[in-house]
Amino acid sequence: MERIIVIGGGYAGLAALSELRQLSGEREILLIDPGTGHELIPELPEALRQHDPIEEHIVSYGELLRDTGIIHLQRRVVGISAQEQFVVLDSGEKLGFDWLVLAMGSVTAYPPIPGLREKSLPLRNAWDTRVIKDQLKYAQDQRIVVVGGGLTGVEVAGILAPDHDVWLIEGAPRLLPALGVGLAQYAKERLVRAGVKVILGQKLVRVEDTTLVLERDELHYDVLIWAGGIAPPPWLRETTDLPLDSRGYPRVSDQGRLTERIFVAGDLWRVEVDGEMVPQTAQLASLAGDYVGRQVTLALAGEPLLPPFRPSLRGMLISLDTGIGVGWVIRGGIPVRGSSARTLKNLSFQQYRLKLARLFGRGWPF
Repeated sequence: MERIIVIGGGYAGLAALSELRQLSGEREILLIDPGTGHELIPELPEALRQHDPIEEHIVSYGELLRDTGIIHLQRRVVGISAQEQFVVLDSGEKLGFDWLVLAMGSVTAYPPIPGLREKSLPLRNAWDTRVIKDQLKYAQDQRIVVVGGGLTGVEVAGILAPDHDVWLIEGAPRLLPALGVGLAQYAKERLVRAGVKVILGQKLVRVEDTTLVLERDELHYDVLIWAGGIAPPPWLRETTDLPLDSRGYPRVSDQGRLTERIFVAGDLWRVEVDGEMVPQTAQLASLAGDYVGRQVTLALAGEPLLPPFRPSLRGMLISLDTGIGVGWVIRGGIPVRGSSARTLKNLSFQQYRLKLARLFGRGWPF
């Protein structure tokens, strides 16, 4: 029996599995992921509030995959041989595959800034959220500095502002490069109104025990949260024979294919449309996972693959302070701001949970 392995149970991996589950009676389908459940990553900044349990933002693989025929192997992949068609697990075991989907996502990117990796807290997964939340228990009267003015950094700053002294640092001249100038300016104004101190146009030079050294200023901190970007897992360079680019990302075709038997979805696939990079979000990962799942199904049947991937994003929404958001919706980008944007973002969370329930045959949302 042919074996299909999907590495990673994030948004891309689950979307691919939802397409592949129709083959579970004919092929062995394995999900390899070291966690116990699907982490709802866009919701994790919300879980930084003390009254919001992190467990509410994780869907158990056991519950999700029950009766689907898909097997969850709770291991970490640490190596891949494309030529010999096997993956290496953290136990040392080699597991062969006939088809492979790489959907394990990204890791936190750390530029070569002295002290940054050692003294900052990233926010990429539920474990990171727990670590930050534990720190915040003792930070009621302390200064929290968030470095990185992208989607995650802005949301974290806005969510923490009502209960903490929050500073947001961004090296670029403005926040939220994925949004238009007007929406980014609105986001900054709302953050400032909520009490966030925003510093723009100064890059981080080094991190000391309780001090950030910027290009022109120094700033005291008690808790430092790093939201400065993502990178591919370093082990892809070290223990695989996969074709990678200079940054360590797989060289994926516009049809999601890396080799004859390996496809890629999620953060590892840097999707370009008309020469522009599409922002790497959970929505893009889910769309790419759907697409790649269909591609594998077609390849298995010996049928022509789908045309090149051109994702149609439904919008981009960011939470700011309590009850307020900003972003755009619908193809063409209708701007939304204020309470309507926040309501739409909350609705998108519920729609995704309903989608999971429907795709995996559950009769209720998670």
